Amino acid sequence: MDINKLFDSGISFDEFIKSGDNKKTEIFKNRFEIVNIDESIKNIKNSSMVSNVLAFAESWCPDCQVSLPIMAKICAILGIDFRILKRKGHEEDMMTFCKDKEAKIPTFVFLDYDFNVLDIWIERPKIIKELVGKGDNSFRIGYVNGEYDKEIIDELLEKISRS
Repeated sequence: MDINKLFDSGISFDEFIKSGDNKKTEIFKNRFEIVNIDESIKNIKNSSMVSNVLAFAESWCPDCQVSLPIMAKICAILGIDFRILKRKGHEEDMMTFCKDKEAKIPTFVFLDYDFNVLDIWIERPKIIKELVGKGDNSFRIGYVNGEYDKEIIDELLEKISRS
């Protein structure tokens, strides 16, 4: 698999939300607009090797509806090139990045300038994974309404700053 070619075949966040099969355009637009990310994160870019982020996502997926706009906004603020590919048709490509050999979405692949993989973030923040592991589904409404945005932002920024 040539990750550079894979990345180049991806589409921008704007193209993703405007694509014909995206029935959730307003959800993605609204989430992008309302998510609060402090512009002071710009200083992270100076110490990070992340130049590109490749996302695997689908518009129908609630986890993508929550996290994709956050990643898009972070990349916009930091000047990181962000491209999206649908999971459908790229499951085999995704298996390279998936720890438990299941193509979960969203999957964010953090890449350097030469398209070397630096880190990966899959599906949900740690706190939500822990709640699901305990069988606690009480988070669902709050999750899609932004109550866990800070945790997602913190995890994604940690991945970028550590890489």
